Order: sequence, then C-alpha cells, then structure tokens
Amino acid sequence: MAGKGLFFAIISGITLVILSIFFVKNEINRSGHYKVTICKVIEHEAINAVSDGIQHELREDPDFEFEISTCQGNHGVASQAVSKAASDGTEVLVTIGTTPTQAAFKLAKCGKLRLVFSSVTNPRDISASFASSNTTGVSNFIPLKPQIELFKRIQPNLMKLGIIYNSSESNSVAIVNALQPVLQEMGITLVTRCIQKSSDLPQAVNSIVGDVDAIFVSNDNTVLAGISLIIKVCNLHKIPVYVSDTDQVEKGCLAALGPNQFDIGRQTGIMIRKIKDGTDINDIKIEYPKTNELFINLKAAKVVEIDIPDDLINSANKVFGADRKK
Repeated sequence: MAGKGLFFAIISGITLVILSIFFVKNEINRSGHYKVTICKVIEHEAINAVSDGIQHELREDPDFEFEISTCQGNHGVASQAVSKAASDGTEVLVTIGTTPTQAAFKLAKCGKLRLVFSSVTNPRDISASFASSNTTGVSNFIPLKPQIELFKRIQPNLMKLGIIYNSSESNSVAIVNALQPVLQEMGITLVTRCIQKSSDLPQAVNSIVGDVDAIFVSNDNTVLAGISLIIKVCNLHKIPVYVSDTDQVEKGCLAALGPNQFDIGRQTGIMIRKIKDGTDINDIKIEYPKTNELFINLKAAKVVEIDIPDDLINSANKVFGADRKK
C-alpha cells in the first residue's frame, strides 16, 4: 500500500508540474509577447546591420521579443534552426540571406510558420511564386548596370572585371549570370574564380589579381566574410575592390553603389509589424531597396593610385579617408 501511495504521489506531482507549465505558457501568451526568431546566414557587417535595423524598427513595442541565431552558411544547421522555430512558439521567422530562407520556405508553404526573408538577392532562388506561401520579404538586389557604369566612371580603362563567388550560393550564381551580358554590352571581360568555402579564398584572390583591372564583390556572404584579405592582396597589386555592400567601403574597398543594409532591416521590421497588427502575410508583397547610396573611400583610391572625379566625390552619400571636396 505504501508503494501504491508513493506511486500516486509521484503521478500527482508530475501532473502538477505539467499543469503549471501549461498555465505559465498561457500566461506568457496572454501577456502579449510576440516572438520573432531571426536566423542569419553568416556573421558579417551587412547581415548584422539588417538584423540591427529590424530590431531598431520594432524597438518601441515592448511586446516583441527576439531570438537570434546564425547558421554559418550551413544548410543542415539552417534546417535545424527553422524546425525549432516552427515548434517553439515563434510568431514570425526572419531569415537573413538565401540559405536559411531556402530551408524555411517549404515549412512556410505548408503553413507551419510565417516567413519574412531579408537581404535575399534573388527571390526566384527561393520560389518562382510566393502566392499563398505565408512568405514575404525584402530583397537587397539593385540593378547591375548602374554599378558597372560607376566603376567605369572611376576607371575609364576598365577592361577586365574579376568576381570571386561561392558557387554553392545560388544568389551569387545568379549575379554572375546576370553580370555577363551587362559587361559584354559595355566591352568589359568578366573573369571569375569559384570557391566552395572560406578557406578557398586566399588561393582564389591570389590567382585572380594578375588577370583583372578591378574586383567586384556582390552580395556573396562567404566572400564578404573574407573581404579584409581581398583588400590586403589587391592593395599590394594596385587593384581596386568595388562592392555592392556599402558597409564594406569604410574597411578599404574603393566604392559602392548599393542599398543601406540597416534600412533594409527597417523595411523588414515594418512588414513584421504589419503582420503583428493583423495583416495577412500573403497580402504583403515582396519589396526591394527603396534607395541606393554611393560610398567612396579616398584613402583606398590613393593606395591603388586612382583619381576619383570630383563630381562623384561631391555627390557621394559618404566619403571616407579625406574631407569631401567642394
């Protein structure tokens, strides 16, 4: 009898614990907390700026709570993070970059989560259609031709443009494919080097500098993570480095015409607020950057012995390395 009493006591205790967890969970839900899970493709300035922009946009609403992780460009890690978000009470999953967005889209389309992507260069890498997919987001893509025209203004004799990219990043492959006809139209030869992982970058950059007049890094997360190495090697060979990510110009790239990543985050945050306020996610259209900014680094220009036209300097949104000319 004593054993039976102990058994019922244990069962009763377990039941009380389960009930307490249930009521605590319901109390949290009633308190109005709105969980947003952010899954970043990798850690670097541009991706972090997007995440910061999202949180900044939503900072005045105390109901929002954030959980942030990074999948380091790994599809397996991204899938685990997405599965966790689908089962842990996440109201909106935000994926920054293509890899985690690809991992999340299938679950969103099945109705297991609401997905807002950000800083995805080519949304068609995710799906040809987002209708009734519980998915929306903000792309970081801007047209390539104005960027190349900028490079040509700075370097009138630009004949060979190099690009290093991770061939497993579908957004990077899309950029390279789109870049080819633009360069051909302008009489510029495209020179490429493919990498599979960050450790491939030193060999790639050292092998390309002798074959190009400039290097262009466009939204490839693996390459952007190693931008300091690229700048160092290119400076030794007097090769300018152009980027589409304006955050990299201060680090030593010559110039960028691109979106403000923090503002892309704020655009994404506005979408999240609309969803929280009751707008059906399927009624929110995919957006693109609302503005582009020109950043120039005059110190970098001096290192690679290039003179930037005064009108470009005076029209730039930010100039690093020297006072703006009048």
